[in-house]
Amino acid sequence: MNRNLVAMLALILGVAPMTAVAQRGGGGGGGGQRQVQGSVAGSGQRTGQGTARQSRSQAQDQTRTMQRERLRQQATSQQRDQYRTCDRTMQQTRTMARDMTQAVQGKGFSPDQARQQQQKLQEQIRTMQQDREHLMQGLNQEQQNAVQQRNRNLEQAQERIQNRLRNMEQELASSNPNQTRVSEEARVTEREMRSYQNEFRRMGEDLGLKTE
Repeated sequence: MNRNLVAMLALILGVAPMTAVAQRGGGGGGGGQRQVQGSVAGSGQRTGQGTARQSRSQAQDQTRTMQRERLRQQATSQQRDQYRTCDRTMQQTRTMARDMTQAVQGKGFSPDQARQQQQKLQEQIRTMQQDREHLMQGLNQEQQNAVQQRNRNLEQAQERIQNRLRNMEQELASSNPNQTRVSEEARVTEREMRSYQNEFRRMGEDLGLKTE
């Protein structure tokens, strides 16, 4: 009788640890399963967000394309002529700025010649401004709204150009103009004119006025 009891106790004690291990193993498996499920859910969420962003981007591109096509249909031959006039004036202004930069950088720097070039460039920029204002006044409300930011960028660029020309004028008005300062102002003016024309051409593309 005692031997049977001892055998039962030994059997019970041997089975208990295995049960505990099995339970712990099952718990670990559940944690792993939750981790896998979490990874899958996170991956699915990221994929869904990426797809949503892509859809929004495609929708925005489609909207811009439709708007540009609508604006192109509204563009008139008169507006295109005005646009080409503005672009020619800007190209002439850029050429004058480049010529002035080259003149003031050389060894034969002449303050009198630089003053004359600066004054001519100032007059050319006023003409350029008038041409652009004339073009903007001929646009309808939808066209003006579509390029509102472009127009602000152009006005800011023009103000920067005017500031450079004023600095140059002040330097050239001194009894002994500093060639390095005049050269720097001329160089930056030329660079700003290039940016100005590039922005204007992008505006022409937005409006469907640029045909080349």
